[in-house]
Amino acid sequence: MTASSPAPLTAAAAASARRHRTMVAARLIHQAPRLAATLDWDTLDNIPTWLSLPDDELTALQCRIGALLHSRAMRLWIDGARLGAARAVLGEPFLHGLLAQPDAGAVPTGSMKLPRIETALQVGPLLRATGASVLIASLPAGPLHNAAAALLAPAVAAEMHPELAQTLIARAELPARLSTAPEGAAA
Repeated sequence: MTASSPAPLTAAAAASARRHRTMVAARLIHQAPRLAATLDWDTLDNIPTWLSLPDDELTALQCRIGALLHSRAMRLWIDGARLGAARAVLGEPFLHGLLAQPDAGAVPTGSMKLPRIETALQVGPLLRATGASVLIASLPAGPLHNAAAALLAPAVAAEMHPELAQTLIARAELPARLSTAPEGAAA
């Protein structure tokens, strides 16, 4: 093997890659069969990991991303109903960390036109829709973008640079990684 050739996949990594693309393919076949017919396995290998998350984890990620964008407004909420709804969809640790951040740590104002969350019933759906639009925006135009758009419909891509979208995803994923680290392990 030469220094420039990629390292072979371990059996575990190869199995994980197969599960990842099979999960995404199954979702596409179920939700967007016409689009699924246009993709090949190589394209599915390049789909981001978040697209193969179980439904509940993908929903949680979408809500965390949405909360990052809505954080300035959420810090001004004083009613228990909206805060309780946010706690229910985000979890106490994430919500506490989000509300404790200074506005300087928030996403730049004007990054995206955001709907106002005026009632507790709107919290989950609007955070999720906002997060889904960022996930779609993180992908360049092409088959991967089309697949994500089909799976996250009716959301449409947020009008933001893919790099900003990718940064938001990474920030939203961080608490999930920390909460799954073994007790006592350094994160």
